[in-house]
Amino acid sequence: MNLGSAIEQCRTLKGLTKSKLAALAGLSISYVTLIEQGERDPTMASIEKISNALGLPPSLLILMATEDDELTSISEGLKDELKKITSELIEETSKGTDPKVLG
Repeated sequence: MNLGSAIEQCRTLKGLTKSKLAALAGLSISYVTLIEQGERDPTMASIEKISNALGLPPSLLILMATEDDELTSISEGLKDELKKITSELIEETSKGTDPKVLG
């Protein structure tokens, strides 16, 4: 599971800087940076704060963080479809919305 990469991808898709995400989530910029770099594992409380700041349910963020080798019982076609749908959901929540009011 790579939560840091998923957070960075979602943050980028939403057009947020690390400092803006940190402020919206009530976390320090250094903590968000360490999570994105994979140097810190966030707590569930931090995942919820970050998810809310991104306007996403925590489960979607965790799904984004799931790596292919963790989905061994799912076919490659279904894995690709899950990735596509997840990205589309994130992009859809980014259209014309203010992250401060999403969550």
